[in-house]
Amino acid sequence: MKRGHLVPIMLICCALQLGAQTTPRVLIFADQEYSRLQIKVKSGSYTLTAFTPDSVFTMDYGPDDVHPLYTFRGDLRLNRAGCDSIRISTKDTFVVRVLRGKNWTAERPYLGDFTLRPNLIYLEGIVRTPIAPYIAGVVEAEGGSSSTAEAYYKAQAVLARTWLITNLKKHITDGYHVKDDQSSQAFKGVPQSKNAALIASACTALGDTIALHNGVPIIGFYHSNSGGYTALPQEVWSKALPYCRVVLDPFSKKGSKAEWEKTYSWEEWQKYWSRYIDWSVTDWTAFFNQLPDTRSTHWTLGTQSFKMETVRRDFKWRSAYVLPQATTEGVVVHGYGFGHGVGMAQQGAMLMGKAGFDWKEILDFYFKDLAFESVQNL
Repeated sequence: MKRGHLVPIMLICCALQLGAQTTPRVLIFADQEYSRLQIKVKSGSYTLTAFTPDSVFTMDYGPDDVHPLYTFRGDLRLNRAGCDSIRISTKDTFVVRVLRGKNWTAERPYLGDFTLRPNLIYLEGIVRTPIAPYIAGVVEAEGGSSSTAEAYYKAQAVLARTWLITNLKKHITDGYHVKDDQSSQAFKGVPQSKNAALIASACTALGDTIALHNGVPIIGFYHSNSGGYTALPQEVWSKALPYCRVVLDPFSKKGSKAEWEKTYSWEEWQKYWSRYIDWSVTDWTAFFNQLPDTRSTHWTLGTQSFKMETVRRDFKWRSAYVLPQATTEGVVVHGYGFGHGVGMAQQGAMLMGKAGFDWKEILDFYFKDLAFESVQNL
């Protein structure tokens, strides 16, 4: 089999697997190490199963029983017995929080089954959740809950579901599919904001619809705000994708994250660049004045070329779309947008939805040559 056909076939297999296996396993609180966790099933029935080195211990709770708040430490014990893992199975909502430093995090509500296991002196919590509340939770965590445009939430849901398909086996050897942080997709439990019902309804309205290009699930990139121009993936990372394009995005320019500003003294500015080039204030002034108003992917300084996404990370800018201005005191960086700039701009999509565009029109604006299909039909 040629390698060129391997990836598409693997992605389609993942899509079919997702259609049958509707409960992805998610590592929760993945962005931090913790050695203390609390969990409580809010109501209803559940079964707690503790797996020890020598036996399996099971407790069943009904809706009329007292539901205790469990607190587990890094050595993972239940009734003083050391456990290899503990599983809580329920069809009802349970809440989890972890101890970060001296403070407990906010509770996060989940649906599905929960597994807790020790990892050296820390704990790892894994939720096996139905895909519908997972996608709705991702849409709320990644895209916020301030919009009332159902079309935006539908577009975000299609991208979130498509991303899951293309990354379903990302962490399979670790005992879960994806993490709940930005290295996968943000997921803080089922939606719980004032627009939770709207988000959940929008996410289920399209069933298991995903976005395809030439019959293969796309990598559904999205970011907060383009600042007026989106970017190509090869300009941010390395790989070109045929369904991504540069878009003149007037919708993002109306968003709250469209513009930002950072100020540097000449000493601070030169401290970074002096490793590569010895330019005077006059040189920088002339360079800034000739920059185009559009998004620049590279800066050519003398004989050297600098990728703006790398510069952005070094300076910790909100985006790589910048138009610096030289002053007598230093450099004022006028920035535009928030995020890497590839794919759908969430604030732009929100405003498109508010203006009456539907979810397909939103995705077709930010991408090209897409088709939309149910996983069941692949």
